[in-house]
Amino acid sequence: MSAHLTDEQLDQVASGSSDATLDGHLADCIDCRTAVRSAKGRRKMLQGLTPYTLSDMAFRRVEARLMEQVEDGLPSPWPAWLKFVVPAAIAAVVLLVAAPWSSTPVVEPVAPVAVVKPTPKPFAPMVATYASADAKLRRGDAEWKPLVAGEDVASGAALSASRLTLVSTAGLVLEGEGSFAVGGQAMVVLGAGSIAASGNAEVLAGSRRVTSVDAAFRVERTAAEVVLDVASGDVTVFDEGLQRSVRGPTRVRWADGTALEAGVTEAHVDFRAPARMKLPATRLDLGALPEGTLLSIDDLSYGATPFSFMLEAGRHKVQLTPPGQPMQERFVDLVGGQPFALALAAPPERADEAPEPDARALAQVMEDLRRQTPKLRSCYEKWLKANPNASGQVDLVLVVNAKGVVKRADVKGEPISAESATCLKTIAKSLVLSPLGSEQELEVPLVLTTGKR
Repeated sequence: MSAHLTDEQLDQVASGSSDATLDGHLADCIDCRTAVRSAKGRRKMLQGLTPYTLSDMAFRRVEARLMEQVEDGLPSPWPAWLKFVVPAAIAAVVLLVAAPWSSTPVVEPVAPVAVVKPTPKPFAPMVATYASADAKLRRGDAEWKPLVAGEDVASGAALSASRLTLVSTAGLVLEGEGSFAVGGQAMVVLGAGSIAASGNAEVLAGSRRVTSVDAAFRVERTAAEVVLDVASGDVTVFDEGLQRSVRGPTRVRWADGTALEAGVTEAHVDFRAPARMKLPATRLDLGALPEGTLLSIDDLSYGATPFSFMLEAGRHKVQLTPPGQPMQERFVDLVGGQPFALALAAPPERADEAPEPDARALAQVMEDLRRQTPKLRSCYEKWLKANPNASGQVDLVLVVNAKGVVKRADVKGEPISAESATCLKTIAKSLVLSPLGSEQELEVPLVLTTGKR
């Protein structure tokens, strides 16, 4: 007999079917007795495994790691015979994973699963439809330059902005925050920040490549983790030869350096998918608005100025709220390709801030009033005849526009009959007065007496 038992003899002894020759050898060989104890422990471990405990891909990682240790040499204090035992253990695990649990497992070959790295999707030229005031663009090795809405963005451009929206003629919408590049290794290569997309898109965030077909998703990358939010549709994530499908609405978080299957899944999505815009659009000129003016269009807030912005052609409701001022609302009709300037409406002119009328014009109006006093006196003379002891004065307040037309009339002072007051207001609106040049408020005293003034 050889110096030590063979692998087959070790398994025979471990299974309890040894013969006298093997038992005699074990009595004299300490190393073989140790190997038998290990074989028995290995058999006990394998018998305790549940079928399909590992996924096919996970098992391949374990197999590759074990074989790597065998090829490189196991470090001390592992005994040398374990190099021959490990392949046998791997083969046993393959039987457990590949075949249903039975007393007589069937050995079936496991076909290798190859994940083909996706070919980068071609980048179609896009146009910036929203650009924050700090938006910048750089092409190749050129210097950074400001980026405003309406500019074209071609493949190979590097971008940086606190908020930037890009739209293609194919309907793809990208909304980015932070730093990223377009074209090259992928449609979008994310540096730091986030990219939200609607349509057919591809985003490369570190080693993870996210692709979609008519889906809405966002990828956020920080120094510590990658977060994928899928609002609708299906996306596929590729990483180091593996792939994982995610269907919305779902959120998946990966800590930095963890495996693709280790992502934590949450049924939580907290972002608004970018709205698709039809091109051509209209560029809104916001230069006339005070800094910090809040802009809402069709009841959707776009933030505070300064920024540059494009909008679909058609009729839109616009709401402007300057700092410290009330909100102004209006409707605008936009024509594709024709810039439109937004400005605040002038505040209405107040009567108490109207310029003083010309002295000669005012004197002429007072003369007009004196000439037409008999019309007014007729309104209260009947009341005075019924009340002979009544006396005093009332003031007729007239609001007269620049052309001399009485817009409003009121009566102030000691009370008279309601019938008389109504008559005064009616007659006052029919007075014919000379132009004043600006809107004015006049007070005309009326002395309550039956005699002439």
